[in-house]
Amino acid sequence: MIYSMKKRILILTILLTVCVVAPIFAFQFSPLEQSFAPTGANSTKTYTIVNDSDDSIAVEISALTRDMDSAGRELNESAAAYFSIVPSKVILRPQSSQIVRVQYRGPRTIPTELSFRLRAEQIPYSQGRATEGQSMFNFLYVYTTSLYVSPTRTTARVQIDSAKPTLTADGQQVMTLTVANAGTVHQILNGAKVEVTNNATRQSVVYEGAALGFVNGLNLLAGKTVAVQVAWPQNMQFPTNLTDAEKVFAAKISYNN
Repeated sequence: MIYSMKKRILILTILLTVCVVAPIFAFQFSPLEQSFAPTGANSTKTYTIVNDSDDSIAVEISALTRDMDSAGRELNESAAAYFSIVPSKVILRPQSSQIVRVQYRGPRTIPTELSFRLRAEQIPYSQGRATEGQSMFNFLYVYTTSLYVSPTRTTARVQIDSAKPTLTADGQQVMTLTVANAGTVHQILNGAKVEVTNNATRQSVVYEGAALGFVNGLNLLAGKTVAVQVAWPQNMQFPTNLTDAEKVFAAKISYNN
């Protein structure tokens, strides 16, 4: 009992020590979303970094491409060829700010909106001070913002390409919904509802909220398609023959624009 109490006190002391000796240097980066034009004055935008801590910090700014796989997972690569960022690295003194100028330098003809990320990442900076006795823990802030390059024409159109009866690897009966953004700009699927109708029996079911998995609230990028498996509706009989079974079902989606 005494040993257990001493052990708890020791753990609490260690945690408190870590909190005291591990410096946390906060900064702000804004705005969190901007749309660029491919040419002209609006092809250049500014961002602001604010160091609201009492120590100098270093921040690096970089651009990333933004893609999406069929499961809705985001994929990123360097987009350095698309943007000029000045300055791309900066040291900010305590309670100071810095303006960062970002210019789009990619293709000028944009039929479909281009999606990117602009990342502001705090990097280690010691000001030349000795590191002996400092904490081994580093808490470095990262801001990842949304950046879009606007297309020539704006069209919003999200559709269900297919509603397909599917047997999973473990034998579960599910419906696979293929959701496509056929428009030219990204769409955020807040409050999404998908109605699936059996064309033969006219039975229907509506999926919404958690029943739609990651699709509800998803930022579906322009020209991208995702697929999600949802529970098989209890009021419909699962097909005995899955060949071309998706042709029996029609589906439509609605969401809060």
